Amino acid sequence: MLKLSLVRFLAMAGFIFSTTLAAHTGLQGSSPADGDQLSQPPASLQLNFSGEVRLMRVSLEEAKQGEVKLEFMPTAVAEKNISLPLPALADGEYTVSWMAMGGDGHKMSGQFSFEITTEN
Repeated sequence: MLKLSLVRFLAMAGFIFSTTLAAHTGLQGSSPADGDQLSQPPASLQLNFSGEVRLMRVSLEEAKQGEVKLEFMPTAVAEKNISLPLPALADGEYTVSWMAMGGDGHKMSGQFSFEITTEN
């Protein structure tokens, strides 16, 4: 009985530990960063994760004009730092939405916004 209880305890501890580790993989930073107010349009979008992920989906939307077409294709290669070229962006408020999959199959998603104002 004691062996069975120990096995259950170790199994539960392993599950909690692995869930805690998976929960720590996420977006650590981006360029442009959330809330940035830019005086020039960025040439690329940088996503920096705390661990290697497969970026499954990314979209860019301007508040008034709608979706901005990106040249993005999901890959089977996991990366920690991902760079995507951006088309020429006009002044506006932009929202980036992303979805990624960690090495354990855990899906995570998020979004952030930035603004471009080239007029003085």
